[in-house]
Amino acid sequence: MENLDLVKSGKEAADILITYLAKDAMGADFLKDYLANANAINESTHSQQEALQKIVDGSSGIKEQAKGIAEKAMQNNERLNSIYDAIEKLGKSVERIEREHRLYAQQFTELITQAKEINSLVDSIKNISAQTNLLSFNASIEAARAGVAGKGFRIIANEVKKLSDDTDKTSETIKAKVDALTHSISSLEKETFKNTDDMSKLTQETESTLERFTNVRTINSENNMNVGGITEYIDQNIVDINDLIVKVRKAEEDNKKTLTKFAVCASENEMLFNDLYSFAYEIKAIFKELLK
Repeated sequence: MENLDLVKSGKEAADILITYLAKDAMGADFLKDYLANANAINESTHSQQEALQKIVDGSSGIKEQAKGIAEKAMQNNERLNSIYDAIEKLGKSVERIEREHRLYAQQFTELITQAKEINSLVDSIKNISAQTNLLSFNASIEAARAGVAGKGFRIIANEVKKLSDDTDKTSETIKAKVDALTHSISSLEKETFKNTDDMSKLTQETESTLERFTNVRTINSENNMNVGGITEYIDQNIVDINDLIVKVRKAEEDNKKTLTKFAVCASENEMLFNDLYSFAYEIKAIFKELLK
């Protein structure tokens, strides 16, 4: 009787062991699934690593392009500065020429005034000549009345008349030349004023051009700063991504080591499980035979 109970107990123990091993088999299957998923995760991590490396390479290309843009912008800024300096010098030259033209115009105006004063003096001389001519005419009449006694006086009167006529002709000649000179000076004055106005407009256009160039230089400088900021941002992103790649690689290597250990343990556990499973079924079969 005691032997029968002992055999039953042994059979129950074998059943319990088989049940436990069945649960362990489920754990082994879970471990296999985990290892398979982990390998898939490793492959995905490797793909992500390659994608990050492509981003780094692309960012490096963008960085080089940004540097190229910045260098060209600096060269353009230098050219703009040279053009600005040239226009500024031109503007100063135009202002100087404008001042000189205004001075010339003022001098021409003074010359015209002086010419008018000369004409006024010539008119005065002509008036004096006319009065002298009238006096010589009256003297000739008086000399004729005086007869032989007035002969010498008549000669003097004729000479005075001749001098008056010569003076009148000379005055006319002077007046004609002064009028011609006045006309020429007046034409020069008008042309000078016109040139002065043109110079004034050119000065205004030069100032406007300089203002536009200043705005362009300001915008160009701001663009240079923006490009510099973009380059720094790209540099920082490249550093961050490279750090992330290093961390991903380390995590991948650590994960591979862990998976290798898991795989070894799983293989050893599977061998042990198979041995125990076979042993449990053999024991159960023996106890079944003993119970018959």
